Amino acid sequence: MVKIKELRKTALKELGATTNDSPLADIDYILLNLLNFSRTDILLGDKTLDSNQKKLFDEAFAQLKSGKPVQYTTGGCEFMSLWFETSVSTLIPRADTETLVELIIEKYKEAGKINILDIGTGTGCIAISLAHFLPDAKVWGVDISPEAIKTAENNARSLGVSDRSSFSQWDILKGFPLLPAEMDIVVSNPPYIPDADVLYLSEKVKDFEPVSALAGGTDGLDFYRNITDNVKLTRNGCLAFEVGINQAEDVIAIMERRFSQIKTEKDLSGISRVVWGILKD
Repeated sequence: MVKIKELRKTALKELGATTNDSPLADIDYILLNLLNFSRTDILLGDKTLDSNQKKLFDEAFAQLKSGKPVQYTTGGCEFMSLWFETSVSTLIPRADTETLVELIIEKYKEAGKINILDIGTGTGCIAISLAHFLPDAKVWGVDISPEAIKTAENNARSLGVSDRSSFSQWDILKGFPLLPAEMDIVVSNPPYIPDADVLYLSEKVKDFEPVSALAGGTDGLDFYRNITDNVKLTRNGCLAFEVGINQAEDVIAIMERRFSQIKTEKDLSGISRVVWGILKD
C-alpha cells in the first residue's frame, strides 16, 4: 500500500532521470485518467492506492519510462472536452487541431443538415467532435490505416454519434473516395512534416506515433496538393486544412487553383494553424 504523495515523489525521481520533458504532469495524467483520482486527491496526496491501482500504475509507468507518450500508456486523451481512445496506429489528438474544429462549428452551427468528410481521420477526433457539436451533421472519415478506422469507430460508439458517422480505409493519394452523398465540407489534418525532418522530431513523436500520419513528402505539402486538386464538393462547399508552422502561405497558393475567399485562422499560440476556402463556381 502506498499513498499518492509517496508514489509521486518516487516516480518523479525515476522519471526525472529519463529524457521525459514533463515528468510530473505525465505521472499525474496516469493518476487522473487511468486510476480516476481527482485533482484534489493528488493535491492532498493522502489517499492510498489499492493493489489493483498500484498494478495499473506500475504497468503504465513502465511504458512511460520507455519513452512512450502518456496518451498511449493510458489509452486515451481529451479533445474538445471529449474523451478519445488512442492507439499507436493513430496520431495523438492535440489542442492545436481544436482550432479547425471550432472554425467549422462556428461557421456552420446554423446550417442544418450538412455532410462532412474528414481525410486522415485517425482517432476520428475531428469528425466525431463535429458530429457531437453539430447535431444535424453527418460525418465520414477515411484513413489509410485499418487499425485507425477501428479506433475511430470505437470512439464514435462511445461518444454516441455512430448513427451519424461512417469510417472506412482509403489511401487519399490514390484518388478521392467514393461516398454515398455529396460533401458540403471537407476537413483534414494531413501529414505535413517534410520527410527529411521526421528524423529530427522528438523521440516521443518519431519513435511512437505513426510515420504515415506525419510525413508529408519532400516539402510536406503532398497531401495539400492532392486533396485540393481532387476534392469533390457541393456548390459553395468548404475545404479546411490544419497546417504546420510557416506553411499557411504555401497552402494558400495551392488552394487558389480551385478555391476563393481563402482565409487563415490562428491557434492559441498565435500561429496560423488553419487555412480554408470556398470552392469556386
